[in-house]
Amino acid sequence: MKSGYFQPLTNAYKIAWTWWVILLSFQQVLFYENNLRTNWFQISILVFLVFAFYFLVRQRRFFAAEDALHFSRDFRLGMLKIDFAYMSSVKVTPRTLRFIYIGKEYQFVVLGKSNQLLQNVLKENKVEYTTSSLKRSEKV
Repeated sequence: MKSGYFQPLTNAYKIAWTWWVILLSFQQVLFYENNLRTNWFQISILVFLVFAFYFLVRQRRFFAAEDALHFSRDFRLGMLKIDFAYMSSVKVTPRTLRFIYIGKEYQFVVLGKSNQLLQNVLKENKVEYTTSSLKRSEKV
């Protein structure tokens, strides 16, 4: 069983990043409104933001088995099993993996060796996928 790392790109994940930025901005506004002095409320917001940042950027693992991909869920309470037979519209770019599994669209950020691993596993299991790479335009 091979494994790699990924980051989810779900709507909830994007909203969590947006709220993190909003709370960080709010904390900074309070800090400057109080003439660069800290108080317990600002420190508690900052501690919450540090924990939230950790949970947003920590790497999650996926495992490639013979017939499926297994993506870990938050807090490692379970695994999301994706059978290769039910995957459709698979698109692999240098940074992302996007596919539809039983009517639901999934998108993950997968970089470097993990991306290569996914491409190899998809080839081994004869899953049709498209690749997209950004080509630099030539200067005229």
